[in-house]
Amino acid sequence: MNGAATEPGWAHRLAALSLLLLVGGALYLAVDQALIGRYRYYQSSLEQHQGRLAQLERMAGTREPVQQLITKIQQDRNVTAQYLPQSAPALAAAELQQRLKAVVEAAGGTLQSTQALPPVEEGGAVKVAISATMNGDAGSLQKVLYDLESQTPLLFVDNLELSARATRPRLPSGRYATYTRMQLNVQFEISGYLRKEDG
Repeated sequence: MNGAATEPGWAHRLAALSLLLLVGGALYLAVDQALIGRYRYYQSSLEQHQGRLAQLERMAGTREPVQQLITKIQQDRNVTAQYLPQSAPALAAAELQQRLKAVVEAAGGTLQSTQALPPVEEGGAVKVAISATMNGDAGSLQKVLYDLESQTPLLFVDNLELSARATRPRLPSGRYATYTRMQLNVQFEISGYLRKEDG
């Protein structure tokens, strides 16, 4: 009787076995979830790297055509004609001043002053700019702006500021007219680009 009391019954054995299976199953699920999580992480990382590799291969495949296009553009005479032809910024600024004077006078305006601005390197070019002040009416300003921006090489007008005042013109008889005209005082900058020696 004493031996029977020390031996566990079937219920105890079944409970211990169930507990062992429960702990084993929980341990298995924990390890399985960790492995599945790690697998998914590496799978996602692999897909991202494969996508990046495919993108880089496409970019590498377009390198040669892009390089040929760049070479073609650099050798294109039409593109070269858009740059100022002078070899030095000081010479280009002097030419811009002469060109502006001719354009303003042809439009019927008066060039009051010009000043060369310091050259600025921008990418593969050197920006050469001058500031200018002119007087004239709206028609002469329109002609000046059109002539400057429509010629070759390319010229750019920036920082345009103008003020207007009404004036009464003097007639050939020496008397002042009974009507008024708008006289504009215009300040602006004109710039063009020199190709850099190494670019």
